[in-house]
Amino acid sequence: MQEKVQELRERVDEVDRELIRALNERARVVQELATIKAEAGVPIFDPKREEEILLRAVEYNEGPIYDSSMRDIFELILHRIRDLEIQRGEFQR
Repeated sequence: MQEKVQELRERVDEVDRELIRALNERARVVQELATIKAEAGVPIFDPKREEEILLRAVEYNEGPIYDSSMRDIFELILHRIRDLEIQRGEFQR
C-alpha cells in the first residue's frame, strides 16, 4: 500500500508542476497580448472574450470536477492574471 500511495503522490506532484508551468506560460502570453493591445490603444479587458474562455473551460471539462467549480477555477485564474496587468499598470479597472 505504501508504494502505491507514494507512486500516486509523485503523480500528483508532477501534475502540480505541469499546472504551474502552464499557468505561468498563460500569464506570459497574456502579458505579451496586453503589451500589443496597449501599444495599439485597444482596450485590454474584453468581457465577451472572458465569457468565451469560461464557457470553453466548462465545455472541455470531462470531470470529475463539477462544471461550476471549473468555471470558478478559471474565473480565479483570469482575475489573478489580470491582477498582474494592474500591477504592471497596463490595465485600467
